[in-house]
Amino acid sequence: FTKQDLQNASNFIKNTNMLTQGKKVLAFEKAWSRWLGVRYSVFVNSGSSANFLTFLCLNVMGKKGGVILPSLTWISDVVAVIKNDFRPDFTDIDFKTLSMNEAEILNKIEKKNNKILFITHAQGFNGLTQKILNKIKQKKIILVEDVCESHGATFNNKKLGTFGLVSNFSFYYAHHMSTIEGGMICTNDSKIFRLAKVLRSHGMAREIGKINLEKKIIKKYPNLSPKFIFLYPAYNLRNTEMPAVIGINQLKRLDKKNIIRTK
Repeated sequence: FTKQDLQNASNFIKNTNMLTQGKKVLAFEKAWSRWLGVRYSVFVNSGSSANFLTFLCLNVMGKKGGVILPSLTWISDVVAVIKNDFRPDFTDIDFKTLSMNEAEILNKIEKKNNKILFITHAQGFNGLTQKILNKIKQKKIILVEDVCESHGATFNNKKLGTFGLVSNFSFYYAHHMSTIEGGMICTNDSKIFRLAKVLRSHGMAREIGKINLEKKIIKKYPNLSPKFIFLYPAYNLRNTEMPAVIGINQLKRLDKKNIIRTK
């Protein structure tokens, strides 16, 4: 953290009465989407929550089956799969990339009960290959990317986190960009985006963020308070304004910090 990070956070606290999720969270989500090159981002309280919420979304959407995931990853990836009723299919790694072995992935994709590839881009390395991308497209396998340690890493001159249906990032204290604690869910899919926002905040309909959809839901339940219609049994995985302020400031330096990290 720089003095400027801390000064921005201090100035914000002194000049606001809104500390929970608000305009700064929205501004950080939009800034992150622009930097990464995706349409939507959802700021949550950790990378672990991003993993969990991603698979909760897929579960709610009726996506079932086995998940190909690495034997070398953080425990939250495994918990996200198991606790959302998916079956983990652990896969050995390539020592050069610390990600899943290409041949192992291709072999496991042929199993009919594997529907999702959950790849971890570990320690700044890329775990994708063109053969993998070709195969998942051919077999209609959903790709979820864990980019929690690899912000800014690329494959074929395209940033990791833009290849999958969903990607997850972490802004934990030890990572090369930090909001102290925090994580981001990224996608180009509008349904996943709106569902993630609802599930991030107790399953409340008012979080859906699209007026015409909210009006339809309110009309469907005329006897309920419009502010307190809960669509799903969900959780509070929101983040707050001050980490977003720090994130906005840190994002400005991320590309330069990545050059240092690479060296």
